[in-house]
Amino acid sequence: MNVTLFSVKKKADTTAKILTICRKAVEKTIYLQICCPNQKAAVFLDEFLWKFSGEAFLPHALDETHTVEPILVSLKTELTRPFTHVLWLHPPPPPTDLRWIHLYDFDDQTSEGFREKSQSRYHFYKQLGCKISLLS
Repeated sequence: MNVTLFSVKKKADTTAKILTICRKAVEKTIYLQICCPNQKAAVFLDEFLWKFSGEAFLPHALDETHTVEPILVSLKTELTRPFTHVLWLHPPPPPTDLRWIHLYDFDDQTSEGFREKSQSRYHFYKQLGCKISLLS
């Protein structure tokens, strides 16, 4: 299992990195499930992916409308087939029984508390035996 941790130095970095991950998924036909912690986050991402640009959108679906889109915005914490790539947005790390090919997460450096949580998550992924990449 592979994990990519994206460094976040300011909160605006998060949405920019989500957009980068989603664009890559669409371009390469990678099935990406975005695991949202709550309905508010899911609605925000749904609207963001439709309206991030006046000239473009990224095809995606919510749980109840999923067809064959490469991106699924989900409230579930288990993977839905055929999704093998995960963007994990929940505060706690993913369940240990969740099996992915590639997981995207954030190394939040915006405060001391978030840095400590990021360090803890890094060790969690290491203990699972994941190959970890850190990107800025």
